[in-house]
Amino acid sequence: MIDRRDLIRRAAFILGGSLSAGAIAGVLSGCASLPEGEDGASRYLTGDERLSVTALCDRILPRTDSPGAVDVGVVSFLDRMMADFYGETERSTLRAGLARVNNEALSQHGQTFHLVSPAQQTALMTRYDQEATAQNRTSGAPLHFFRILKELTTLGFFTSEYGASQFLRYDPTPGPYRADVPYSDVGRAFVT
Repeated sequence: MIDRRDLIRRAAFILGGSLSAGAIAGVLSGCASLPEGEDGASRYLTGDERLSVTALCDRILPRTDSPGAVDVGVVSFLDRMMADFYGETERSTLRAGLARVNNEALSQHGQTFHLVSPAQQTALMTRYDQEATAQNRTSGAPLHFFRILKELTTLGFFTSEYGASQFLRYDPTPGPYRADVPYSDVGRAFVT
């Protein structure tokens, strides 16, 4: 079985090399993703924020022939992580960002984010992602809300039971090291 520290190291690799302190604390303490409907009331997200986060997570990792972020419980995971493991700075950054998402969707399209078309959602999210990337390259800049959201979406998905056992390939004894194996032979990324 994969241990939590190894899972964090691999999740950090998937996310581009770094995780926030809140994300590491949450995973080490055992914060888990639960499928939607199994968790109860929100502890951080308001009703409107939960609708927006659900739509955002569904666009970041959508359902295809396999479950998406919403299906494996990422929204509940994000809610618990923000309530229990992230600091006030990150909480207020995400909350302000979610308000911005809805305000911009309303002003540009006349509806809140979760009600606009997938193409309109993608256009807004593309801009937020570009902003987050630019802000991340600036030394000393605070985290962009979209970076927090993407971090928790991918972390929640890849640490869920489905993400860790079905999407990633876990092989406790993968055999000898071979750096020249074509990706087409393995079919998906390994977690070991």
